[in-house]
Amino acid sequence: MQHLGRANFGSPQHRQSFGGMLVTATTYAGEGVLPLHEHDEAYLCLVADGAYTQQASGADTDCAPGLLLAHPRGHRHANRFSPRGARCLSIFPGQELADSGGLLRLLGDYRALRLPDAARLLARIERELAADDDAAPLALQSAVFELVALACRNEREDKRPAWLAKVLQRLHDDPLAELSLPELGRLAGVHPAHLARRFQQAQGMSVGDYRRTLRIRQACRELADGERPIAEVAAGAGFADQSHFARVFKRVTGQTPRDYRHKTQHAS
Repeated sequence: MQHLGRANFGSPQHRQSFGGMLVTATTYAGEGVLPLHEHDEAYLCLVADGAYTQQASGADTDCAPGLLLAHPRGHRHANRFSPRGARCLSIFPGQELADSGGLLRLLGDYRALRLPDAARLLARIERELAADDDAAPLALQSAVFELVALACRNEREDKRPAWLAKVLQRLHDDPLAELSLPELGRLAGVHPAHLARRFQQAQGMSVGDYRRTLRIRQACRELADGERPIAEVAAGAGFADQSHFARVFKRVTGQTPRDYRHKTQHAS
């Protein structure tokens, strides 16, 4: 796994920075392959020419001119270029701008956007990137801000990211597995901090609380179906401390383990 800051693979053509923002134009050779990598900073990638396939989050995206890709910090992806190769514009907004409302939401998850006016803005950005007069930075900044605003207005917030099903399946497959956020992040292809935040938004609880809930559901089946001592049921659900098990069990079910066993067995 390769980690890149504001650098890119490929051959850089133009590079301009202003107010913490960096805009670059980079060409990529035909039939080239980029290994799985991630950037330490969130950024936008606008496909200017050519074509390539991007592998990310368990799916392939066909990238053609005018497509805008939003990459959250630490997003893992790999690329395979067409015989024509490709040219891409990368926009690293800088921390201050990235923390603003619309852009923070836009860069909160990996997404591919087809914008209605992308061709016009693409031409403006490329023209100003290549210009060398003293008005070029201001004109470039204006074009980039217009692109970002257009993207923020056109994106639709997806409360269930594409990788979520894969993470949920892993948790359900073995609720007793001691999985770390970095492990789940590698499975999902996203940064652990990003996974934690988006999981909380989508499920209404943290990864740890979700796993505890799965363990409590497992314990409920044990309590309803058998006569094993509660301490053994707690241990089987991954709780070394019976009192901790009882507290979590009551928080999830509203009952103590003993009351739950009594009511379910009495009802049956």
